[in-house]
Amino acid sequence: MEFASIAAGDRSAFDTLFRAHYKPLCAFAVQYVKDRDVAEDLVQDLFFRLWQDREKVSITTSLKAYLFTAVRNRSLNAAKVSARMRPLERANIRSASDGMDEEDRHTERAARVHAAIELLPEERRKVFKMSKHDGKKYQEIADELGISIKTVENQMGKALKTLRVELADLLPSATVAWLLWFFGNG
Repeated sequence: MEFASIAAGDRSAFDTLFRAHYKPLCAFAVQYVKDRDVAEDLVQDLFFRLWQDREKVSITTSLKAYLFTAVRNRSLNAAKVSARMRPLERANIRSASDGMDEEDRHTERAARVHAAIELLPEERRKVFKMSKHDGKKYQEIADELGISIKTVENQMGKALKTLRVELADLLPSATVAWLLWFFGNG
C-alpha cells in the first residue's frame, strides 16, 4: 500500500491501512510497554497523528516499516517515562503474557518477527525474503539481483545476526532461528 492516496485524503485507504495493521502494531507495542491499554493508546495516537498530519508526513521506507518503527519509538519513549515516574512500582507491573491465550502469544511473536524483518535495510530485507519467503537459492538471488553470491551470503549473515539480536528476548536462539525460518516461509 502506498501512502500517496492517504496523503491526498483517501479515507477508505486509511481505514484499510488501520484495519490491516492495528492488531499487529498493538501486539508489537505490548512487547515494550507491557500493558495492552497503553499499547492500544500508542497505536491509536499514531494513526490519529498520521491522519491529522498526512499532508506533511514523508515516508522514505515501506509504509509497514514506517508504522512499526514509529510504534517502537513511541513505545520506548513511553517505557522511559513510565520508568521515571514509577521506579518503585516496576516490579509490580503485570506481565503482558498473563491471561493471554496461546493464539495471542503467537500473534505477538509473529508481529515481532515480521516487524524485525521489515526494519532490515532494504537490500538486506530483499535478499532475506527472497531466500526465506520465496525459497530461492543464493545463486538464484545473486543472478536475479545482479550481485555476487558472496554478497548474498554476507547480506543473509548480517540479516540473521540482526534478527537474532533483535529477537533475543523472545525465545532461546534455536527457537528464534526456527521462527525466522517459519515466518520467512509463511
